[in-house]
Amino acid sequence: MMSPSIFYSTLCFVFFVVVCDSFTPPRPVTPLASSPSCASDTAINYQSETPSVDTTTLEQPLSVRKIPKPSKRAEIIVEEITSLNELKWFLEEDERPVVIKFYAKWCKKCQRLGLKFNRLAMELGDRIVDQQYVDGDVRFAAIEYNQDSHEFITEELQIRGFPTLQMYVGTRKLLEAGSSVPSIRKELALIEGSSHEDLVVRAEEADDGVLTSLIEESFFDSPDFLNEEW
Repeated sequence: MMSPSIFYSTLCFVFFVVVCDSFTPPRPVTPLASSPSCASDTAINYQSETPSVDTTTLEQPLSVRKIPKPSKRAEIIVEEITSLNELKWFLEEDERPVVIKFYAKWCKKCQRLGLKFNRLAMELGDRIVDQQYVDGDVRFAAIEYNQDSHEFITEELQIRGFPTLQMYVGTRKLLEAGSSVPSIRKELALIEGSSHEDLVVRAEEADDGVLTSLIEESFFDSPDFLNEEW
């Protein structure tokens, strides 16, 4: 017969086995894998939307094309005349009309008119642009009033005031413009496109005969004429 101690031990062992088989250990808690995955996807999407920039350093710098500046190197050509012979030769050496300015350096009105005169000469006269000679449709000359030219201007050419503008075709006076540059412009607009023959006819009709008579008188008074054998 089994003793009570052995029976009690056997009963405890069986109870222990039963309890151990029914016991299920808790599963370990693992971190969510979705959180880092979402952050990674967001970073990838953000980077894909950002334009890619090539940070590679250029080996050679890009050449910069320089835009040329407008040229300002222009010079008008106005013939300075000091005597009757110079005036005669200048008027006869070319068929183009000639605009002449009579002026004095001390004359304030002459200085103001000189700016308009020079502007007209730049538009229509002979000039040098970027070291290139440009022929104009009109030639320009200036005669300064001073002690040496006093008799030539006031007595021979009969100029009564300063400034005075005149226009010639050959030695024939086409226009007495006083001190009016607009009058010169108006006359130039009227004769634009005219032939040289038409200009000569127009100048002969308008000429007052002052210069032509002066040239004839100087011819007969010249030493060459007096020594000529007839």
